[in-house]
Amino acid sequence: MIREQKVEISVQTLAPLHIGGRDNPLTGMENAVARIGERLVIPGPSLKGALRHQVEDYLIETYYDAKARRWLQEQLALQPCMASAGSVSREESALVSVGKYRNTSAKGGDVRSGCVYPSEAGICPACYLLGAQGLTGFVRVSFLEANQQPDALYSGRVDRAKGTIAHGTNRPYELVREGTTFRGTLTVLLSDDVRGWTFGQPRRLEGNRTPDRWLESGEWNAERILDELIIKRLQAIGIIGGYRSKGFGLIKVTVRS
Repeated sequence: MIREQKVEISVQTLAPLHIGGRDNPLTGMENAVARIGERLVIPGPSLKGALRHQVEDYLIETYYDAKARRWLQEQLALQPCMASAGSVSREESALVSVGKYRNTSAKGGDVRSGCVYPSEAGICPACYLLGAQGLTGFVRVSFLEANQQPDALYSGRVDRAKGTIAHGTNRPYELVREGTTFRGTLTVLLSDDVRGWTFGQPRRLEGNRTPDRWLESGEWNAERILDELIIKRLQAIGIIGGYRSKGFGLIKVTVRS
């Protein structure tokens, strides 16, 4: 038997929004927005990535000792990872080097960061919720939909020598207008009797070992995780999507559980 809890999510755009979709060769639109049929959508992975970022930031801001550039031993299991399958970027490696994120690099190799099981620290809270190392997480994010049509905008590069738009750079792209509301649901797995998993409790795998070392202290329970790591972190999401340098992506998230 599986028990789940639905969390209703509403996302209101406070500025134009662009989350990339498939270009439409029939209209000549090169930078289309995501949609299903004629309905605009915020894809589940986009919101899931924004949620993960908020969880990581919260854990670092709350438990990381910035002066000592380290995590206390008793809180090491809370240290988030980059969830990267390969080497991290130069910017990300700087965060790994100061100890904010987990370092799984081999000596002399590229900088890597990800949850590894079995390990001393186990699976981090972000990966517990959203999945890692072949283990599905407890949170599933659906597509958020809006009954709205996109707007079109054109941009180009100025040829400074001529003072006009450079030839061939006047390109169309789509955007979601300010004031659009997307709605959808987030599903939290409360229990799975087949696998013996219960939300807020360490999972037991082969040899009765657990990848969820951060839950063994008993300081976290289902109610606290739902409130601090899901509901409040969703509400903390303030920007999503691309074209942020143009002022795009500002949003307000409302949650009802």
